[in-house]
Amino acid sequence: MPRPLDPSRSGLTARPRVEGWPLALVASAIVGSLAFTGWHQFQKANAPEPPPVVGVLDSRQLVFRDARDGSVEVTDAMTQERLAPIVGEAGFARGVLRGLAQARLRQGGTANDPFELRVESTGTLRLTDPVTGRTVDLTVFGPTNAAVFQAYLAIRQAPSLEIQK
Repeated sequence: MPRPLDPSRSGLTARPRVEGWPLALVASAIVGSLAFTGWHQFQKANAPEPPPVVGVLDSRQLVFRDARDGSVEVTDAMTQERLAPIVGEAGFARGVLRGLAQARLRQGGTANDPFELRVESTGTLRLTDPVTGRTVDLTVFGPTNAAVFQAYLAIRQAPSLEIQK
């Protein structure tokens, strides 16, 4: 026997019933989308940032040696030109060089191996030991301390180069 028509439930206002497999598929699609979005955001947040593109504006290979008078002799490794020595206390310069030299000697390097002093396009002044791979960012110690090493680069007079404070 057919059901009597209920005037309160017309075909236009009645909601279709979704049951069984269609409901399971819709629910799994929603849960899958949320899971994929969460995984993607997690991967994006934990992805390593690409290293910045840094150009080297000037660099020089330098050899540092203790002199008999207590100063530190500085020699250009490429031309064998003697540069102005580091004289007096120069505690910062001596501390940086001592730390790098000790690490070098522990790894079997010698005092004759040159260090690389370079200024980068970011304004960073770095002293690198190619033997150990250690690098010291000299700009983080302030402009006065960095100026001790910056004097050995030809670009030291460029007005566009400012040491980061």
